Amino acid sequence: MNVQSSKNVESKSENSNEHENLRAHVVSTGDLQVAAVFPSKRKVQEVLEIVQDQTSVEVSQVEIIEAGDPKMSEKLERNSASIGKSMWSSHLLLGSIGLIVGLVAAFLLTQFGPALTQQNPLFTYIALISPGIFIGLFIAGLIGLRPDRNEVIQTVRHAVRYGKVALVINLKKSQSASKVSQLLKQHTDKVVESIR
Repeated sequence: MNVQSSKNVESKSENSNEHENLRAHVVSTGDLQVAAVFPSKRKVQEVLEIVQDQTSVEVSQVEIIEAGDPKMSEKLERNSASIGKSMWSSHLLLGSIGLIVGLVAAFLLTQFGPALTQQNPLFTYIALISPGIFIGLFIAGLIGLRPDRNEVIQTVRHAVRYGKVALVINLKKSQSASKVSQLLKQHTDKVVESIR
């Protein structure tokens, strides 16, 4: 029975490592943010010392957010100009990709498709370019909404509203999000991660 429970623990840790490895392949660790909620600033300082001792997290990567902090939004989010630039470029890129996919599909249908598409090339191009652009812009809008960011922001705001203190760590490329999260989870049950 003891062997069986140790196998279950090993399989759970392997599953969490697979999840971490999958995310590491998709998103650079330098784009991740980890937030944790603590009852007091003193507890934040204690945990921060432990995290700095056991990882390569530096003071410049850390933001402490308390109730009434006037710079809470700036500490949670990057510069709004860079967010706007990112949204603008994603809409242009994905809209252009949608346009190109629509053009290619329409060209193939007007050259090799059924007689209806070959006899009406203008309508075929209109019918395929419009949805291509729309789908590209729609995907860019979904990326811009960033529901994963909402979890971090709402967790921190809720904590601060009720007099707790939030610790936010902006990771660098060489740092492990799972290691930082595990250290924080040893001291609090409210730890959230997100892409910045």
